[in-house]
Amino acid sequence: MENLSIYIAAIHHRASPFAISDMTTTKSSWQDQGFEVSKEVTDYRFENGVVIRRTVEQDNFPSEAACAEIWIIYEVISKGSVEGNISPARQVFENACREAFWLSYHTV
Repeated sequence: MENLSIYIAAIHHRASPFAISDMTTTKSSWQDQGFEVSKEVTDYRFENGVVIRRTVEQDNFPSEAACAEIWIIYEVISKGSVEGNISPARQVFENACREAFWLSYHTV
């Protein structure tokens, strides 16, 4: 079993045993209650065949918070040639600060 954090580390240009071989991104936006919401979906393909999808959704609602609300979702789309599972298969963060803390904790 492999931990999802080693793939997320590579996505964030941190040390990882796996390299990204390709990525594709799609972007969309829409209006919701007078605010613009944007969504970016990126599929990262790794050399071992694993595909991780990162979805980031945020709005332009004014916020003074250091870690404003933003939804970040990682999902294992394909486990490629990995034997066993990649765990967790899905990880959700409600802001970039939680994502950074989780990544630091799991990649020590």
